Amino acid sequence: MDFSGNIGWVADLIPDLAERLDPFIVDTEEVDDELVEVFVCEIRRLTDELQDGLGRGDAETVRMAAHSIKGMGGTMGLPEISVLGLEIETRAKDGRMADAKPLVDALAEWLSTFSS
Repeated sequence: MDFSGNIGWVADLIPDLAERLDPFIVDTEEVDDELVEVFVCEIRRLTDELQDGLGRGDAETVRMAAHSIKGMGGTMGLPEISVLGLEIETRAKDGRMADAKPLVDALAEWLSTFSS
């Protein structure tokens, strides 16, 4: 599964995205179909946690789920998702849950484009 052509929406949400990608770029030559399947399953689970945490106003749940997403993106060759996770994590830490919601909603919408 190729994610690269389907990730431009993150730049619309995070204007300085290009300057923030470098720390999350890793060699992804070893990514196979099984790993992609695990990634999609796990990021769906974490997105559900983000949505649940936002719904309950639980900043710690949002922060922890976003932190995990931050670590996963680069591993899959999606540093944009790592920066998105970092941004959600930062907003949760700062108590700006309402500001995190559009990012979480966009992530959920992106995930809906992949078959289950």
